[in-house]
Amino acid sequence: MKQIKLFIGTLTLCFCLVMSALAAPTEKDIVSFNLSNINNQNISNNVSYFSLTNNASSPPQKLNQLRTWLNTLDPHQTTNTFGDKYAVAFEIYNDTQLNEWFVYPYGSVVQSIEILSYSSKPLASSTKTGHGLKNQQNFHYGSKIEILPGQRKILLMMFESEYFFAPIKILIKPNAQAEQLFQLENIILLVSLGICLALGIYNLFIFSSTRNIQYLTYAFATLAYALGWAAVFGVPEYAGLDSSEHWLMPAYIIGAIFTCLFNIQFLHLKESAPKTAKALKITALLAAISLPFAFYSQGIGLYLASLITSVVCILGIYSGIRRWKGGYSPAKYFVFALLSVALPNMVGNLMNFGVLPGLNVNIYLLGLIGNCLDSLLLAFALAAQVRLLVIQNNELNATLEHTVQQRTTELREANYLLEQTNSDLIEASNAKGRFLATMSHEIRTPLTSIIGYADGILLGDIDKAEQERVTKIIAENGNHLLRVINDILDIGKIEANKLDFESIPTPLFSVLAQIESVVGKRARDKGLAFHLEYEFPLPAQINTDPTRLKQILFNLTNNAIKFTEQGYVGLSVSVLNNLLQLKVKDSGEGISAQQQELLFQPFTQADSSINRRFGGTGLGLSISRRLANGLGGDISVASAPRKGSTFTLSINLAVVQDSPWINNVTEIWQSTPTKSVLPVTLPNFIGNKILLADDHPNNRELISILLKRMNITVIEVENGKQVLETVFYQKFDLILLDIHMPQMDGTEALKQIRAAGNHTPVIALTANNMKHEIEHYMRLGFSDHLSKPISRQDFISKLSLYLSKHGEIDSPLHQGDMVKLIRDYQQDLRDQVDNLEKALGQGDLTIISEIAHKIRGSAGSFGFDIIAQKFADIEHCALQDDEIAVTYELPKVLALSKQCIDLPGVDIPQGIVKHHNSAAQFLGAICNLIKHSQQTLDDLTSALNNNEINSALVHLYKFFPSSYDCALVRSESAFKALEEIIKQGKLEPQEYSPQLDIIGAHLAQLSEALQPSLIDEI
Repeated sequence: MKQIKLFIGTLTLCFCLVMSALAAPTEKDIVSFNLSNINNQNISNNVSYFSLTNNASSPPQKLNQLRTWLNTLDPHQTTNTFGDKYAVAFEIYNDTQLNEWFVYPYGSVVQSIEILSYSSKPLASSTKTGHGLKNQQNFHYGSKIEILPGQRKILLMMFESEYFFAPIKILIKPNAQAEQLFQLENIILLVSLGICLALGIYNLFIFSSTRNIQYLTYAFATLAYALGWAAVFGVPEYAGLDSSEHWLMPAYIIGAIFTCLFNIQFLHLKESAPKTAKALKITALLAAISLPFAFYSQGIGLYLASLITSVVCILGIYSGIRRWKGGYSPAKYFVFALLSVALPNMVGNLMNFGVLPGLNVNIYLLGLIGNCLDSLLLAFALAAQVRLLVIQNNELNATLEHTVQQRTTELREANYLLEQTNSDLIEASNAKGRFLATMSHEIRTPLTSIIGYADGILLGDIDKAEQERVTKIIAENGNHLLRVINDILDIGKIEANKLDFESIPTPLFSVLAQIESVVGKRARDKGLAFHLEYEFPLPAQINTDPTRLKQILFNLTNNAIKFTEQGYVGLSVSVLNNLLQLKVKDSGEGISAQQQELLFQPFTQADSSINRRFGGTGLGLSISRRLANGLGGDISVASAPRKGSTFTLSINLAVVQDSPWINNVTEIWQSTPTKSVLPVTLPNFIGNKILLADDHPNNRELISILLKRMNITVIEVENGKQVLETVFYQKFDLILLDIHMPQMDGTEALKQIRAAGNHTPVIALTANNMKHEIEHYMRLGFSDHLSKPISRQDFISKLSLYLSKHGEIDSPLHQGDMVKLIRDYQQDLRDQVDNLEKALGQGDLTIISEIAHKIRGSAGSFGFDIIAQKFADIEHCALQDDEIAVTYELPKVLALSKQCIDLPGVDIPQGIVKHHNSAAQFLGAICNLIKHSQQTLDDLTSALNNNEINSALVHLYKFFPSSYDCALVRSESAFKALEEIIKQGKLEPQEYSPQLDIIGAHLAQLSEALQPSLIDEI
């Protein structure tokens, strides 16, 4: 703010100096100059000025009458901005060898300048120049004069205009030099105006297609400023159009109006700086109101345009710097754009005031160049804004990819956008598309075995004796399929266009056996022979990536079966030159040499008929070669038409240390580790309670069955809203929360659970198993993560981290039965308290001891533990006839008893049961609730008054657990009604105020009825 005040002060000082600079010398003498001394120098401060009134006679045509005529004129004191008429006279002596010179008045727009040249000739020569007139030099005032070496001439310049914008400067320079300068300035002028015009029209076209209002305001502002500068230089008159002098100052005011609107939209000031946005709107409104005055008088327009554009520039630079510092990167171009407008004008003013050296610079041309740079830099700012939006959209698209189908659809849309904005991302997008497209191809092979064997069991094709073995095969292939999907869907590997490869000890013959079990069945189903050949010796275990190795072999063998109609498919294994070679042979159609060159290219098959006959994406061999390269090897092919094909996979051989070498078939199974299926034991989690949230009924049923088998109490819900409704009224040891559910998803439900202060462990259930998604869930506050499909061992392992084994149930009775018993006892206790008060009034210690004895023996059994011991003390005092002790202690114990049986609007039996059948815990909880209730109620009221729906729900939900546990039945309906009002978004005072009054009144009554100090004292 200090910088803004300083800037305004500087502008005020500049304005005052401009006004003072309009004053001219008052001498009547005709000053004489040698041309060599004033060449290209401003002489306006060294000449005499004369006022020309309407009654003044015309200037004489003869030199001997000039001085007499000048003596009749008054000195000219100050130039009137709103119109003036004055003359300048001076003598020049040509002490050079040049004959042609140019008199160049500049610095302000002037309607008419008449230049008379007096010499020894009988009559003076006259030339008229000015705005809207036909000037000797395009877009420049002045006149060419001829003066011989050694000759003297007196020049009389008469200025007449309805407006003067700045002090007039007068230069005399050689004509040839002036013409070169004017040609250069004209080129700069027309190029600058052309750039502004092109940018304005281009952004109008952008607006017509995007309907983004900021492009329209930018275009109108640019075109308005261009019109203003064109009018200043007389471009419309030069082009043969009507006079443009009425648009001199109004054009700049119109430009300022649209600049205000552009600043608000481009910098998003309505959201980031509403006060600045309001100031700019007011400035635009005042500018629009002042526009008729600028049309009426260009002098008035000068002051209005100067003031308005200065305010717009100050506010724009201030807001632009703030947004730049706030991290909005396009704002830097915006700031530089405004500085490019402000600095040239400030430099020109400072030269006029004498603060800077008096350089002979065309100030208006300098301002036009600044305006052109401003338009260019703002165009860069708009481009930077588009680039920022594209980056944000790309990041958003990356986070929305959850499922394979969603990824495929979003990749098509993303590719369409990315092709237009960023060619550097094309390769990454194509890589992702290729991997997602191969999903179907990669999972069909193990699914063949799973579905085939499953159908065999269901249709009775497989004997019961074989079903156990077949079930194991299905389980193995299902687990293999799950591992393949997890690897393919690893988003980090796909987006980086690379795969991570493991190198772990792998039993070679187990891998080959799995290939044989899957591929052999499919070959036999097609009527083909399948054989597996070993070329010994072979290592029992090698270091490699078994998943990638199996993917390659599945691809090669499946292709062999697909393209072989009769004959055989074989797989042979050998070691050669420290390479493990696996050859897949078939007796199929074969491949020509020309077709072999295209085999390993993505989406390419041997010929177009293959896709029609056999289907497929053409990605299998391309992926297989990439996987082979990752294993340190390659794939080669040997084939000829009608002679079958042989694909050879060669990978680096890394034998596990101490691994035996197998020399014959009988040694294979002796060296291959076998898996034994161990019985899975289920832990006993009795006494634990879990909330299960999943929108899929089958999933809920499956998980619920497993939980109940472990003696866990399970509450099932199907969406996030039900989770909130349940968790705020019940206590759970663990929550299993599905991520994707209708009405409210799991992440939003978790946020509201945590916001309410509930820290129950929550495990995320989701099929989204990608690394960045799991990390995202952990950052949101989930305690752990379980992937779907759920592995039983993982499931049990996770439960063991959060549940206690062999837990015990707190109450052996059903809760409803216990409430009824306590309620009956509450009425009996109330009668006993009344009887004690009567006995105390009569001083009957016998009755007091009898009643105290009854209460002492029963209260603890019904949850009134806090008074049981106290009545034991009263009984003891009464039996000892200690009337003083009874008189002192019994009233306090009776007051405490009344708090246990009579609290306004509270279902005391429910509250005691919910606090483990303990009135002491119940009273402590309700006292704690009252202690913090006023602050929470104030926060809730404030959020409602400010229309803050989310904050209101958070503060309301702070009440729910405690109010439910403490059984505040009087406020229950008000709490529910308030929750419904907030969820509906109807935050009208007449709607929620009555409910707040009910809750506030109830809490006030409880605060008055409760005596926390009495509990502490007793």
